[in-house]
Amino acid sequence: MNFLTGFDNIKKSIFLTTAITIIFSSVNTGIINVGPLSFILVLAILFGMYYLSYILFNFISYSAVQISSISILLYMKNTIYSSIPVYIYLFFIFFIFVLTLTTLQKKFKRAFLSLLALGVFSFYFFSAEQIDISHDINSFNYEEGNLGFSFYSYSVGEDRHREEYIEPDIISYTIDASEVMEEDFNQSKLKWRKNYWGFGKDEIPLNGRLWVPEKKGKYPIISIIHGNHSMQEYSDDGYNYLGEYLSSKGYIFNSVDQNFLNGSWEGDFRGKEMTTRSWHFLENLSYLEKLNSDSLSILFNKIDFSKIIVVGHSRGGEAVNLVSRFNKLSTFPDNGNVKFDYNFNIIGIVTIAPTDYRYNRNYKLENINYLSLQGSMDSDEESFFGLRQSNRISNSIDSLLNVNILIEGANHSQFNTSWGSDDSGFPSKYLINNKGIIPDWLQRKILKFYLFNFVEYITANSDSAEKNLTTSNEYKVSEEKSLKVLSQYQFGGRNIINDFEGDDLALSEKSKIEFKDMDFSKLENLKFRGGRIQENSALKIKSKIDSELIIKTKEKSVEKDIYIDIYNELDSATIEISFFNDKEEKIDSTLVMLINNKIDMENYKFNFLTLERFKKINDITLSTYKVDANQRDFNSISIVFNKPGTYYIDNISF
Repeated sequence: MNFLTGFDNIKKSIFLTTAITIIFSSVNTGIINVGPLSFILVLAILFGMYYLSYILFNFISYSAVQISSISILLYMKNTIYSSIPVYIYLFFIFFIFVLTLTTLQKKFKRAFLSLLALGVFSFYFFSAEQIDISHDINSFNYEEGNLGFSFYSYSVGEDRHREEYIEPDIISYTIDASEVMEEDFNQSKLKWRKNYWGFGKDEIPLNGRLWVPEKKGKYPIISIIHGNHSMQEYSDDGYNYLGEYLSSKGYIFNSVDQNFLNGSWEGDFRGKEMTTRSWHFLENLSYLEKLNSDSLSILFNKIDFSKIIVVGHSRGGEAVNLVSRFNKLSTFPDNGNVKFDYNFNIIGIVTIAPTDYRYNRNYKLENINYLSLQGSMDSDEESFFGLRQSNRISNSIDSLLNVNILIEGANHSQFNTSWGSDDSGFPSKYLINNKGIIPDWLQRKILKFYLFNFVEYITANSDSAEKNLTTSNEYKVSEEKSLKVLSQYQFGGRNIINDFEGDDLALSEKSKIEFKDMDFSKLENLKFRGGRIQENSALKIKSKIDSELIIKTKEKSVEKDIYIDIYNELDSATIEISFFNDKEEKIDSTLVMLINNKIDMENYKFNFLTLERFKKINDITLSTYKVDANQRDFNSISIVFNKPGTYYIDNISF
């Protein structure tokens, strides 16, 4: 330690504080990721920068240690720690400095107090404790499958990093993405992406994983694409738990490798690769179709291509919507030289915490089953963007289902076992409020439950699956705490009486609305908490006790069921729905118990950080209620609110 010779205790403390910060940052950051020993390279760079700044300042100032330390600490704040509020960063630096200084001065009492303060704050700051589950949870139970299954991998056989793609069970081929991907594949002059993978965009491989039931027969196929994550932390194996479960239940499950389109320390396509993800996915289906037709293939005649369900997580969730549209186009919309001829029979789309703003064309889809799932504690995607995709779907066939599930306490990453439990990397992951997040096993259990029920509904028309998908649910996780799962849905072919998308609050083509003893009513364009629009409008009302909303239909109706979407923030709230004939005589009435839709989305340990990013703690997510009309012959219905409060009403349909 000759370097420290002649330094007083203050200079030694400043130097050691800086050194500790550099070492801690180097071990944890992913700012450069060239392999498992990347931290050594970061350590060398930061200490090298520190030493060079020390040499420079030593020529011009007696306080070279102070100036060079401040310089490197400021540099790290603006790069590695840019997502951390400056006062939190300064707090840690200050207490490390005080602890070091008092130790060198042998003032051990003060050193102990500094260590205690640092320890208490660190315990809170670095805590990864999640919601405690002390109750048995029976709400999402499912039976394990009884079919045996086999696992296969397919690839070109030239992968540099993964054993299953170095020696695959099935040899595939590469495809040329040059005319689909306009962006530079490498993203920088370092060409790290191409050097890492060993190929460019002109020879992208078709890699994937397959779980296939062993019993003879043809099975529907469920194919999933992952979202964006560090390309060196491979994402395609993160859905193995879904493959093992669904194949045991009689489905072929396929997880597609698109890690080479993900971000790295060198760069991120920022969503401009979205069309490449979608096109690559369709090419993957084309490859599987060839295997299914090849009598020498282990997949020969195993896949039922009349029943294809596509699934996407995060950016993959946006990509599968594009997949459904590209599937029916004759040319690539961004380059007419690229011809499409897919026309697969995709019967269902599932999006898991999807994006919906990366690609500049927001397609409207028709006649497709749709399921979207979103966690309330997602710190990656700020809101339930699956609702926007859902609002753009138009179904005219009665059996088609469009359903959105909001899961209180679920986050973004835990749906994928390879992504860990954090939605952010170092150091911002330490700001996340883990105490509001459910454990990974419960989050995956809920996903398995809804995904299986969805595919069972659309492939087998299961009544129990329909009920499970369309019921909002509140369940206890401990004596003190309950959590909610909200379901908003719509069946195709419904007679929409009022969806509040017009300009007239009270009048639509099929109905007239009257308000009795209502404090307030307005049409509101719904926005997510981050400011983006939901692409949906609803009726917002502020009611008194026994305020009444009357919907008069322009034609006499004889209906089996009535559906209505409602947002409510009150516990134990109910509405009374009454039916009236053309003489305004009450025929019958029914009482509906409302779930409290309000879910606090406190993503960060400090609420002001949540508000700083998202502007609000809550989103408006409605629940759908089905009311038995018993084939009544009625001309109008009334809704009476038993509690004063603010409600949102939407999508009244028969």
